[in-house]
Amino acid sequence: MEYIQTILFQVSATALEQASQDEGLIPELDEHREFLKGQTGFKDLRITRSINPEGNILVVVETRWDNDASLVRYETNEPNAAAIVRKHSNVIVADSLQVLDMEALRTESSWAPGEHARSATERVTLPILIPVGVLAFIVLVIYGLSRVYLEIGGDAAVGLAAGISFGVLIFAFYFANNPKAPAWQMGGVMAIAAVVLLAGSIWAVAEEDEAEGGHEPTNGEVNGGGGEPTDGEPSPPPEGVVLVSMGDNFFDPADITTAAGEEVTIDLINNGAATHNMRIAGEDGEYNTDDDAVSDPEVMSATQTGTLVWTPSAAGEIPFRCDFHPTDMVGTITVE
Repeated sequence: MEYIQTILFQVSATALEQASQDEGLIPELDEHREFLKGQTGFKDLRITRSINPEGNILVVVETRWDNDASLVRYETNEPNAAAIVRKHSNVIVADSLQVLDMEALRTESSWAPGEHARSATERVTLPILIPVGVLAFIVLVIYGLSRVYLEIGGDAAVGLAAGISFGVLIFAFYFANNPKAPAWQMGGVMAIAAVVLLAGSIWAVAEEDEAEGGHEPTNGEVNGGGGEPTDGEPSPPPEGVVLVSMGDNFFDPADITTAAGEEVTIDLINNGAATHNMRIAGEDGEYNTDDDAVSDPEVMSATQTGTLVWTPSAAGEIPFRCDFHPTDMVGTITVE
């Protein structure tokens, strides 16, 4: 059972703008909602008006209460909606104000059990499960996809990302156009996605562990290209070749030394998760697309390798950078 106070009054068309301005009748009634939220038994405040293009405008203000005692206590004390309307008598049509107390009749057996169950679920279960579940799913998506992308690398990772994005769009389109779709459908999609992500994460971690625990060079074996075998130590690169590792977001090493007039080959590997490259500034120390030396390929995804061949013409310090992280990922070539 609900108890309703209904206030009806008319506002003349010429006074509607005044009633709608700041500190006018309509805004004050709307602000009254904050006061009502602190009143025992209060359930809702509704303000509606007619849309007649001409003539007076009928305004209806409804306050809804759990019991008649709460309604009586409200209407016999101020502030209340009726007192606010009377205060703005200059904008309402004379003798148009009516205040009615009513009760809404509903059958307990038809609505109370479902409403009580829904209320209990909202109060206890949903506020806990929904945030925790969403957070866990987001963490799984971020971690799982990042591990899988890193392990796959290259064009395969790009294709997988495009496929996942397309799938997300399809499911989003379906649920957006079927707002009454059963909850088990959305739950099933999320459960399948979680299982696939979890399996992909386990596979990626296992592959990474296997790679890290793989075969180590032994006496007489060569680790890497060029040079002679040593007693279990990595062999140095061939003369004129510099090995540079790219991480997120740094070069290692970031300082390179070479001689003027001698060709230098820089072997690059992207050990980071982001896209990188290496560009050496021109002879004037500025980055100009026309005369800069740049890695081949110019776009290197995770785990991808590349090469940059460059011959310095004069001694000095020449800067280099990553085009995708030009402020953080920089280095210097000292030409002697």
